[in-house]
Amino acid sequence: MVIEPKKRNIAYRCPECGSAVIGLVGKFALAANLLRLKCTCGEGAPLDIKMESDGKIRLSVPCVFCKQNHSYTVSEAVFFDRELFLLNCPYAGMDIAFIGEESDIDEQLQRTENEIRQLMSALEAEELSDIQPAEMNEDEILPDPAVYDTLRFLVRDLEESGKLSCPCGEGEYDLRFCDGGVQVYCERCGATHTFYATTPTMAEEYLETEEIKLK
Repeated sequence: MVIEPKKRNIAYRCPECGSAVIGLVGKFALAANLLRLKCTCGEGAPLDIKMESDGKIRLSVPCVFCKQNHSYTVSEAVFFDRELFLLNCPYAGMDIAFIGEESDIDEQLQRTENEIRQLMSALEAEELSDIQPAEMNEDEILPDPAVYDTLRFLVRDLEESGKLSCPCGEGEYDLRFCDGGVQVYCERCGATHTFYATTPTMAEEYLETEEIKLK
């Protein structure tokens, strides 16, 4: 019997030209090598995908909004089995990468294209670069992006195991920066839980958390 290797579609927008970049990731190929997805314009930063020794998948995603690369860590189950998984910019709060079936990704790309157009219109911007920072100094951004990465991993892990809950019982969870740290919130009922962490070491202390109930 021939076993069909798992494959997954992934897409992001080039931070230079704004074009959608779509690729197909195979589990066998990912286990063997670092995979890199790059826009044909040749100018934008690539999206890198790597499977770590513990089986977790780390992604470095170029951001069309702040032009920084954001790091994310997800489990193999989320990457290859979740129907649709979105990665967002922790500063702009906008989705920048999409993992899932091709039809679902196409729908998300259309949605975010409309959102970018609306944002440009609201800011009276003529070019994509007009809504991007001319320079982005990491020292000016708090907390450290590694804090967001660590806590996002924790939240997704608890969500997968059914140990993340909120009052509405139908939570759609996401994270955002807030005063003093990072906040996980439910998009349906607005319930929140705050992690008071501004350094990677402080964020790692939360990794022992076994359950979170949003309020």
